[in-house]
Amino acid sequence: MQPPTPRISTLLLVAAAVFAAAVFAAAPALAEPSAAANHEQLAAALASRVVSANPSITAMRARITALEQRVRRASAWPDPQVAVEYSNMPIDAWRPGTHPMAGIQFKLQQTFPFPGKVGLRQEVGRGRVRETRAALDELALQLRALVKRAYYKLVLVRQLRSVTEQHVKLVDQFTDVVRIKYQVGKAGQQDYLRLQVLAQKLRDDLKNFERDERALAATIDAALHRARTPIVTPSSLAAAAAPKATAAKLAELASAHRPALRQQTEVSRTRRLAARSAAREGYPDFTAWLGYRLRFASTDSGTDFIGVGVSVPIPFWYKRRAGSERHASEALARAALADRSSALDRIRGALGRELAAWRRAHQKARTYEQTLMPLAHKALDATFASYQVDRTDFAALYQAELQLLEFERVIRRARLTTWIARVNVEALVGKALRKAPPGLGRQP
Repeated sequence: MQPPTPRISTLLLVAAAVFAAAVFAAAPALAEPSAAANHEQLAAALASRVVSANPSITAMRARITALEQRVRRASAWPDPQVAVEYSNMPIDAWRPGTHPMAGIQFKLQQTFPFPGKVGLRQEVGRGRVRETRAALDELALQLRALVKRAYYKLVLVRQLRSVTEQHVKLVDQFTDVVRIKYQVGKAGQQDYLRLQVLAQKLRDDLKNFERDERALAATIDAALHRARTPIVTPSSLAAAAAPKATAAKLAELASAHRPALRQQTEVSRTRRLAARSAAREGYPDFTAWLGYRLRFASTDSGTDFIGVGVSVPIPFWYKRRAGSERHASEALARAALADRSSALDRIRGALGRELAAWRRAHQKARTYEQTLMPLAHKALDATFASYQVDRTDFAALYQAELQLLEFERVIRRARLTTWIARVNVEALVGKALRKAPPGLGRQP
């Protein structure tokens, strides 16, 4: 192959310079694609939908209905009894009237619970309803957090895919520039091949993003109990500013608002009611009855008889039966309070970890946006300009491009980390935080 003439070489270099100017005129667009929607509203809409659509919520509500019906059942007394008896008949004469004591007796009997038993049974039932309602609130809270976390991870995956697609185009443009320099003998073949390898690797990364997007969309659809439908995500979002409150202060909010902690409180309260109920259940119920005897006597006037009676069981095994049940319920009440204290400690520790990650991510996003990214753009511009006039080698250009790509990804990961941390903190506290002040980057 004949080497290019000097005139052709000059024309090719001029074309490369013009092409490079066009490349870097568009390069700043890589930093911040425009936003498409309000991500907080979109995430909140998905989270609210999960409460009405998820089958686990429906099942928990059905359990609450069943427990409410048991409260009504607990208020019922034992059914009255009616009996008919042909009594005091001689074994050798079954016909009525053969003996003066023989007759047909009708009996009405009712067992009356000891005062306070029914009310305590109802209180225990209502306590179990409150426990289950707190469990329902906790389930709804965690499902909303699950959907929000999946949504923000989906936002991140789509933004990383967009950044990668833009860098694929940029690398392709670099490849064309290097190819022109290679044709005029100003660049080596290895430089051209390295850019091709980088472009192919970035295209392969796009397949990973596509896989992750399908997996996260499937997670959201499963929580919403629906077939796959399009989910809108913003093309850009600002980092969420971390709250000024300490982990201890947020733990106080969790103590007041977290449904899981409220559930443990209700469990302890219900167990103490069960202890009181068990103590009262050991007291005897009394049974009263009224009888009326029809007599068919032939030896006297045959006056009918009536009978009235009361029976009371003797609580001989009170301590073993009622006393043991009372002590067991009191022990379970103490265990529930200890579980609540342990859960609060775990929440406090988790809040400390989430706040540390949140603040570091916010700081990182600010550092990269305000300092490192502008320097990275300037470094790439300067390196490419020097490369055009053969004042630097291809390795410097290659590293500058990789660094810019990495910074683009780091910024987006840091921003999304702040929002995921916010979701985690709200799930730990059990209450939405106050709206954060404006963060960094472009708001959708």
